[in-house]
Amino acid sequence: MIESFIDMGPTASPEGGGKRPRAYLTSTHALWQAFTRTHHVISKVRQKELRQHGMTVNQAAILFTVLRLKGHATPAAISRQMFWELHTVSEQLKRMEAKGLIRKVRDLGRRNLIRVEVTEKGVEVYRRSARRRSARETMSALTEEEQLQLWGLLSKLRVKALHELGVRGPDPFPPSDPGKMR
Repeated sequence: MIESFIDMGPTASPEGGGKRPRAYLTSTHALWQAFTRTHHVISKVRQKELRQHGMTVNQAAILFTVLRLKGHATPAAISRQMFWELHTVSEQLKRMEAKGLIRKVRDLGRRNLIRVEVTEKGVEVYRRSARRRSARETMSALTEEEQLQLWGLLSKLRVKALHELGVRGPDPFPPSDPGKMR
């Protein structure tokens, strides 16, 4: 992208005693704002939908991750998959256990290891919430080809960010190639 600047112009100082210096916003920063605000507003739509099921966006994401990891879901594995701090995952798991959505069980082979399982209630709540009307509705603004292009672009950004963080290893979920979802 060719870097351009948006001149925010000099403005009068609130005290009325002159002008403040000019502020410049690059097109990259404007694109970043568009990206984060779009994510935020889409998340708000999803949160509104999930409230009907007594869940938050974070709890739905954890349920999805635990179900996807099957019997290998531990707080540490969930933390790695979601790029969240372990203490954040632990707090969410406590709340979810209190709601009866998950249970923590000791691993029979390694007594110091805690596994996370989704309860029947958690599965039912997830099934009801996973219909994802909001996600389908929002994504319907894009053609199938545009959705695949977006997937590719987001994957490129994620790979670059993971590289900058020094994170190595297998492609995180969802995979960079949508064909690997099947």
